[in-house]
Amino acid sequence: MRLGPLLGAAGIGLFGLLLLSGGGSPGRTLPAPDPEGLRLSEPEISRLDPAIQPLARALIRAAWDAGIPAVLGSGLRSSAEQDALYAQGRTKPGPIVTDARGGSSWHNFGLAFDLAILSAGKYTYPNDVNLWTRLGNLGQALGLQWGGSADWDHFEYHPAMTLAHARAGTGP
Repeated sequence: MRLGPLLGAAGIGLFGLLLLSGGGSPGRTLPAPDPEGLRLSEPEISRLDPAIQPLARALIRAAWDAGIPAVLGSGLRSSAEQDALYAQGRTKPGPIVTDARGGSSWHNFGLAFDLAILSAGKYTYPNDVNLWTRLGNLGQALGLQWGGSADWDHFEYHPAMTLAHARAGTGP
């Protein structure tokens, strides 16, 4: 199930979507140019559930406005992709990067994304608590849930929905 129809129930509504998307802002005649991070992130954003897309765009814009060159590093994942990430550090080489198996991650339903920081043209994940806390605060101000110290780069949006709802394709 897509969450787009649930936006009204979440209290965002059409006016909120206009503000999040940069349109309809009082006194604004032309939208600000999109930051490079938004242009680079758009292919991945477009794969997310329509309910979270404007929030992802708004967070990237807010980050760039705050001097943080954020980009969307990971969004929608298949269950097989999630299982491969889960195996990393367990049965496959590399560090553990997730505690969620396929079907147990909001990424599998297009309702979560991870940010990265653009540095010299590369997506990076700096070990900078202050930077991630600033991004987390920006995301929370937009209504996103943030992974915090357990998952610094992770943001999700699924108001009143459980993973059981998402797996069944039904609303709350």
